[in-house]
Amino acid sequence: MPARITSPAPRDVWRAVHHSDPDAVATQAPEWMNCLALRGYTDASRLYELPDGRRLVLPLAAKSVAGLPVSEESWPYGWGYGGLLAEGGGGLTAADCRLVLDDLESRPAVLRAVVPLPRYGSLWPGAASAQVRRVPYTSQVVDLDGGFDAVWKRYKRQARNSVRKAEKFELDIRREDGIMAGSPDGRGVRIFAELYAMSVDRWAIQRGQPLRVARLLAARRDRPGQMAAAAAALGERCVVWSVCRDGQPIAVNVVLQSGRHGVGWMCAMDQDLARTTLATYLLHSIAIADACTEGMRWFHMGESDTGSGAEHFKGYFGATPLEYEALRFERLPLSRTEERLRAVYGAVSARRSARRERRAGAPAGAATAGDATGEKTSSGSTA
Repeated sequence: MPARITSPAPRDVWRAVHHSDPDAVATQAPEWMNCLALRGYTDASRLYELPDGRRLVLPLAAKSVAGLPVSEESWPYGWGYGGLLAEGGGGLTAADCRLVLDDLESRPAVLRAVVPLPRYGSLWPGAASAQVRRVPYTSQVVDLDGGFDAVWKRYKRQARNSVRKAEKFELDIRREDGIMAGSPDGRGVRIFAELYAMSVDRWAIQRGQPLRVARLLAARRDRPGQMAAAAAALGERCVVWSVCRDGQPIAVNVVLQSGRHGVGWMCAMDQDLARTTLATYLLHSIAIADACTEGMRWFHMGESDTGSGAEHFKGYFGATPLEYEALRFERLPLSRTEERLRAVYGAVSARRSARRERRAGAPAGAATAGDATGEKTSSGSTA
C-alpha cells in the first residue's frame, strides 16, 4: 500500500513528529518555516503516513514565479539542515529516504533538494536514483559524550591554552535567548548586524570585489534580518552568545538547540579584536559547555573545506569530520551554471587581488584567505 501524503503537513502533526524524533534539530521545527515565509517562501512540507502507522514529515520550502513552481527545498542554502523527521525512536531507514526522494523526483518544480542531517548522510545517497545531482559537504561535529569535563580533555592543546588566555582579559560575555537578544534591552541581534557589516567589507577587500557590489549582495541576503527572524521564531531554542571588551563588540555566536543536538548556525567577529583577545575560542568553548549542561549529545560546528583554516580551528575543539551529500533534482543545469559562474568570479577576484598586491608592493599570493571561521556553510553562515 502506498503512503498517504498530505501537503502542507498539519502544524500540530509536524510538531508532534518533531518532538518524538530523538534526532530532530531546531531547523526542522515548524517554527523554522515561519522564518522562511518572511523571505517569500511557501510552506510545502509533506506528511507521509505509512501503512504500518508510522508518520514521516519532510520540512519543505517552495518558491514560485508568476504561479510557476521554481523550487522546493529542504532547506534552501543558508537555512540549515532539513531532511526527514521520523516519528518515534526507531530512526530513519533507507526505505524512508527512497520514498521521499521518489516523491520529490516526481514534483514539477525546476529544483527539488534535500540537505539532510550529517548523521544520516550515509542513508540518502544509496536511496537516490541516477537522476539526482550530489553536492558533497564535510561537517565538523563535536561528540559531547561524557559531559564537558570529558570534552575539555579531548580539546587540542591549542584550544585549551587559547581559552585560558582569553579568560585573563576582562571580557563581557552574555547569553541571551532569541527573544532577549532581539529585545530593546538585548544586544545580540544588534551586535551581529554591526559585526556582519564589517565582515562584508573585509571579504570584499580580500576578494578584490567593489565595496558597493559586496554591500548590495549582502543587503539582498540580509543575514542580520535572517538571524533576527530565527531568534524571534525559536525563542529559547535560539541562544545568542556575544562578547565585548570595554563596550566594544568582538564576536557573536548563534546556536540553535533542540533535543540531542546543538547547531552552531551563524557567527560574526571583529577580526583584529578576536585575534588580540582570543575571544572566539572562549565563546565557542562556552557554547559547547552550555550544550553539555542542556544534556545534548552532539554539537554541530558547520561545514568547512578539507584542509582549510576553518577545519583546523574546529578540530582544536575535538570536532570530527562527517561527510554527507545534499541531493538535488534539476530540470535545468542549475548546478553546472552556478559552478561556472563561481569559477569566473573567482578568476576575476584573483586578478584584482594580484593587482592590488602589486600596487602595495606585496608578493603575489601574500594575502590570506580570511578568518579561521570566515566562510559560508550549508547550515548557516559565519563572518
